[in-house]
Amino acid sequence: MAKVTKRADGPRFEIQVQDRIVKGEGVFVRVYGEMKIGAKEKVYARDLGLRTIQLLMLQPEHGTHNPYTTGVWIYRKGELDNYASIDIFSMDGYEMYLNAQVSVSAATTLPYDGSLWLGFIALGE
Repeated sequence: MAKVTKRADGPRFEIQVQDRIVKGEGVFVRVYGEMKIGAKEKVYARDLGLRTIQLLMLQPEHGTHNPYTTGVWIYRKGELDNYASIDIFSMDGYEMYLNAQVSVSAATTLPYDGSLWLGFIALGE
């Protein structure tokens, strides 16, 4: 059963699996799931059940033949309660914003609400 969380001002998270792994003296947590998010939104470590984000890998799930690409920038890797900023682009170079539409009519229009489901894998503490 997925753990669902939704921030009032941000994305929705469905966490499928959370593993705690001990390697020697180090401990890290691996989280798998999905998020519905728009570009320029932030993912905080606490949203994923982590104390800090070290790595965040994203896979777009768009359900159409219009491909999207994602980018991640992690602020202060290794520090407590850091965050990752997400960028989402269509192949035509339009950036997706929450609750926004593309101003130019194109074959690769963005989803109606400006956000996209992304599968993710996160590593942290």
